Amino acid sequence: MKVQDLHIETGIYNKREVSKEFKDETLSILYNILKADIDDVSDLENFLQNVVQASASIVSAHSSKLVLFKEKELEQSPVLNAPEKISRTDHSINIPLILRGLDHPMGYIEVNGKRDGTPFDLRDVVSLLMMGRQATLKIENDLFYRGIYDNMLEMLNSLVNIIESRDPYIRCHSSRVTHYALTIAKDLDLSVEEMNIIRISSLLHDIGKIGIPDSILIKEGNLTPDEWDIIRTHSLIGENIVKPLAFLVKEGEIIRAHHECYDGSGYPDGLKGDEIPLSARIIAVADSYDAMTSHRPYRKAKSSSKSLQEIEELQCIKYDPMIVQSFKRCLENKV
Repeated sequence: MKVQDLHIETGIYNKREVSKEFKDETLSILYNILKADIDDVSDLENFLQNVVQASASIVSAHSSKLVLFKEKELEQSPVLNAPEKISRTDHSINIPLILRGLDHPMGYIEVNGKRDGTPFDLRDVVSLLMMGRQATLKIENDLFYRGIYDNMLEMLNSLVNIIESRDPYIRCHSSRVTHYALTIAKDLDLSVEEMNIIRISSLLHDIGKIGIPDSILIKEGNLTPDEWDIIRTHSLIGENIVKPLAFLVKEGEIIRAHHECYDGSGYPDGLKGDEIPLSARIIAVADSYDAMTSHRPYRKAKSSSKSLQEIEELQCIKYDPMIVQSFKRCLENKV
């Protein structure tokens, strides 16, 4: 997300009466705002609108307006030694929102007219400055975290691409599994948060294969029992790769469990039924279908109908029947 992409002007009017005690508790008002996540432009816009509404509350103003990228030269307040260029009259206060790295403020909070008709005072300026500084710090922290998050995912995705480049038969496998898994998740009406977890888990589900020797990973003949034991370690290796990343805890659990079977015969933990995370049960179906419908050195690709038939025959054994029926609906609707 780039803050520079935002070009909006919006007015927020707060007509709710607030008590003097609540008015003076600026940080209490900020609490519900600052605990929100800012992941994209719409989140940032909503966050800023909430800041504006809170600004009107803490100074008991009649209205407060957010203006982004409005060219405006503000004079330093003569009564407050602050680095921000602010302006204040008896009937309005203008506070810039300054982010590090930007040449100009990303916007201004314009607060107008006290509801009780009294002029704005120094306490109002201090409250709004506190609000502005906390809001911009929140935006900076979330954007910084998001940047790290995106960079780490790009790095992990590069590892997946390295794995798939080792075997031309599985190229783009992870992206296809992700498509199928998200299609199932949408059919099951899962939340946006759950779908995001599935998106990342699906892309990274085979990342542990980077630790499997080529002599086993791309072997054209049948694998020996010992070689199968080595292959089965890839889900544990994958979990260990993402484990140091605190923001991928759930995804790590799903990567670990995506080869568990509904009847408990899978690996590595022998989980069964609802013990297996829902996202892992979804990925198991998507993964198997793509494997069946893709060419391998030791066999030709199976048809979609034949693959679906095999998956249906294994529901309640290897696969969650609810997931199987959901995927069947998706294929019938050609999504």
